[in-house]
Amino acid sequence: MEESLYNFYNLFVNGSLLEDLYQEELLSPMTWTAIGIAFVVAVAFYIWPFNKVSFSGMSHWLLMTAVSSLLLFIITLVTCYQKANQDILRDEADTNQGTLFDQGISVFLSYAFEMALLTALIFFIISMIMKNFSKNAKHRPMLWPSK
Repeated sequence: MEESLYNFYNLFVNGSLLEDLYQEELLSPMTWTAIGIAFVVAVAFYIWPFNKVSFSGMSHWLLMTAVSSLLLFIITLVTCYQKANQDILRDEADTNQGTLFDQGISVFLSYAFEMALLTALIFFIISMIMKNFSKNAKHRPMLWPSK
């Protein structure tokens, strides 16, 4: 699964950071975290506890999308900063070829922003599936295909 995720993230993630994430086996956990956060926030919006008539508008749906994206943005930044300045062995036979995980703040911020966008996309897909389970937010994010 790591290789397929590597190929997917290779489309939009900085190559050196992607190599470090792959070496540390963080691609799968970060992807599952994105899916989990989007799912939990969608359940909160469509089923419980926010499934109310007063909290079923498009602005509330956008707020929940932003919440899920912001949560993963913060988790991604914290994860990258926890790994920063750790020595990653590039060749297990030669311990002198280790490099540091730290790619810099701009690379970490761009990766966190890309993961936030991915979470928003996942939230949209989960919303399209879960909107039929809601009594109050059946038309969020869009009326189609529940008509």
